[in-house]
Amino acid sequence: MIESSPLAARVAVVTGAAGGIGQEVCVDLAQRGAIVVAADIRELDETRDRLDGAPHQFVSLDVTSRDETAALADRVESELGRCDVLVNNAARLESVSFDDLDLELWRAVMAVNLDGPMLMCKALVPLMRRGGWGRIVNVSSGSVMQPMPGSIAYRASKMGLIGLTRALSAELGEDGITINAICPSITDTPMATAGLRPEHIAAMVGRQAVKRIARADDISAAVALLVSPEARWITGQTVLVNSGGSFL
Repeated sequence: MIESSPLAARVAVVTGAAGGIGQEVCVDLAQRGAIVVAADIRELDETRDRLDGAPHQFVSLDVTSRDETAALADRVESELGRCDVLVNNAARLESVSFDDLDLELWRAVMAVNLDGPMLMCKALVPLMRRGGWGRIVNVSSGSVMQPMPGSIAYRASKMGLIGLTRALSAELGEDGITINAICPSITDTPMATAGLRPEHIAAMVGRQAVKRIARADDISAAVALLVSPEARWITGQTVLVNSGGSFL
């Protein structure tokens, strides 16, 4: 832990913390001095091992549940007394064509990717307002910038998350709370690469300035920047973390 870090003793809640980008965000923020609350519906054993020695808590959480997100906020308030940072990273990706997409699957993806961040904000923004300071980062997807077949519900939900980010920024600014979305490029995580052919990955990497697939710590570094005190004048923005693979 960096004792002199501006994030020292800040409380950071991270969803989708069991692996991939979410786990790396937990580790990164812990190294910068934050008290990390790692939340996921999956087992958090690997994250627990990587956070050994750093202040942290683990929470089993279904982000689509109003009761569970509210209970998480109550726990954070009672045990830690504050919430300073929220990283909405939990996601569901279903790679099906439009012809195979039914309403049930559409709603299931929207529930995790869009309802979840909204419920987390509803639960934790009051704590941030009470403290007069907050940082929220919503993890969208670089795929929304590159129209491609498949994953219709996923891409629509991630574009909706950008809309949520922009709308909320106008309501939270006076409370000292910033909110931004990041759009990572293809990242070397099990969820992101599952089912992708090597030539597909190569084509995406080929558009980038740096010709390699992103690592999870490439993305967590961008999150760390946006949750820092120095990022006080950045809000409502969509930040492409993609080595120049696409542009707004």
